Amino acid sequence: MRGFSEAKRAPASDVLDDVRAAQLSAVFRQVPIALAVNAVNAAITVIVLERLVPVTIPFAWFCIVLLVTLGRWVIWRRYRRRSQVRDTRYWSLLAVCGSLAAGLTWGLGGAILFSLMPSLGQIFLTFVIGGMCAGAVVLSASHLATLLAFLLSASLPMAVRFFCESTVTGNALGAMIVVFAAALSFAGGHLNRIFAETMRLRFELYEANLRLQSETREREETEAALRQAQKLEAVGQLTGGIAHDFNNLLTIIIGNLMLGIGRVSDNSAAVPPLQGALQAAEKGVGLIQRLLTFARRQRLEPRSVDLARLVTNMEELLRRTLGPGIRLTITGATGIALARVDANQLELAILNLTINARDAMPAGGMLGIGIESRCADRGSPEQLAPGDHIVISISDTGTGMDEVTLSQVFDPFFTTKDIGGGSGLGLPMVQGFAAQSGGAVKIYSKLGEGTTVELWLPQANEPPSETASADSENSPV
Repeated sequence: MRGFSEAKRAPASDVLDDVRAAQLSAVFRQVPIALAVNAVNAAITVIVLERLVPVTIPFAWFCIVLLVTLGRWVIWRRYRRRSQVRDTRYWSLLAVCGSLAAGLTWGLGGAILFSLMPSLGQIFLTFVIGGMCAGAVVLSASHLATLLAFLLSASLPMAVRFFCESTVTGNALGAMIVVFAAALSFAGGHLNRIFAETMRLRFELYEANLRLQSETREREETEAALRQAQKLEAVGQLTGGIAHDFNNLLTIIIGNLMLGIGRVSDNSAAVPPLQGALQAAEKGVGLIQRLLTFARRQRLEPRSVDLARLVTNMEELLRRTLGPGIRLTITGATGIALARVDANQLELAILNLTINARDAMPAGGMLGIGIESRCADRGSPEQLAPGDHIVISISDTGTGMDEVTLSQVFDPFFTTKDIGGGSGLGLPMVQGFAAQSGGAVKIYSKLGEGTTVELWLPQANEPPSETASADSENSPV
C-alpha cells in the first residue's frame, strides 16, 4: 500500500496525515476499475439507446464520457508514477474533480437523454445511473469527497429534472432519488469512517511495534552491557588481587636475583642464567602492570596534557614501530583543547593500539591518528559523563573484524593472534585505563575495510602541566 509505505516512522502527531494519504492511495487504486465500468456502461447505454432516439445525441454524450475517462486515466498515471505523494490536498482535489466530471456526464447527460426517450428507455437509463451511484459507494468509500462528488453530481440533476415537471409523479420520483442519494451518502460515510479508523489503528499499531522493537533492542543492549560490566568487574577484582600478590613475589625474586648476580659476578658461567631469570621476572612485572591497568587499580597521575604535542613527540617512535610498509598521518593537531590524563599511560595505550593496527596490516597500509574535541551526545559511549571530551582516533586499513570478533575485543585474554603473538590484554588494558581516567573507548570495524578505535578522554580546565609537557618531550624514540 502506497499510503502505508510512505508513513514509515512517522510520529504520532502525523497519523492523521498518514490516514489521509492511505485514503487517497486506496481511491486511486480503484480508479482503473471505475474507468472500465464507466466506459463499458456508457457503451452499453449507447447501444441500447440508438434504437430509441436519434443516434447523434447518444454518440456525442458517449464521446464526452470517453474524454472524461481519458482525463481521469491521465491523472491516475501521473499519480502512480510518483514514488512519494507529499501533497495529498493537490491529488485529492484532482481525484474529486475527476469524479465530479464523471458524475456530471451521467447526471446532466442522463437528464438530457431522459427527455428524448420513451418510457422503456427512461427506465433503463434510471437503473443504469442508480447502479453507477451504488457502485461508486463500493469503489470510492475510502475517500468520502470523491464519493460524494460522483454520487451527488450523478443523481441530483435527475432529481431536479423530475421536480421541474411539477407533477405528483415527478415530485415523487425526485424525492425518491434524493432519498436514494442520501442513503448512499450515509452508507458511504459509514464505510469511510470504518476505513479511516482501521487505517488509524494500523498506523498506531505500526508505530507501537516500532517503539517496542526499539525498546527491546535498547533493553538487550543494556543487558549485554551490564553482563559485560559484571563479567569484567569480577575478572578485574580477581585479576587485581592475584596481580598484587604476584607483584610482591616478583619483587622478592628480582631482589634476590640482583643480589645473586652481585655475589657471583666473578663466576661468568652463573651470570647468564641469573640474568635470563632477571629479565623474565622483569617481563613478569610488566605483565603485572598491564593486569593492574586492566583491573583499574593502576596508580595514575592525571595532569593537563597537550595531546597534539604528545602525539607529535611520539611520531618517530610510532614510525619505527609501524615499519616502512605503513604510512602514518596525524591530523587535527592544532587548536585542540587539553585533556586531563596520565601522559605516560596514554603513550603506552597509543603504542598498544598502534601495534594492534600494524599487526592487522601485514601487507602494509595506512594508519591515521586524529585528535579533535567533541561533546558527549547520543552517538558517544554510554558510560561517558556529559561535557566536552578530547578524542584520539586511530584508524587503519587492515583486515578489520566481523561482528562476532568485535563483540569480544574487550574480553580479557581474548586474541585472534597466533599462540605467543599476543596476551589478549591490550584492548582491555586500554579500556581500563580510559575508564579509570574518566573516559571510554569505542571501536568501529568492518571485515576487510579496517578498524577505527576512538579513545575518549575528559577535557582539562587548567593550563598544561609542566611535568606532563616535559614527559611528552622526553618520551623515548
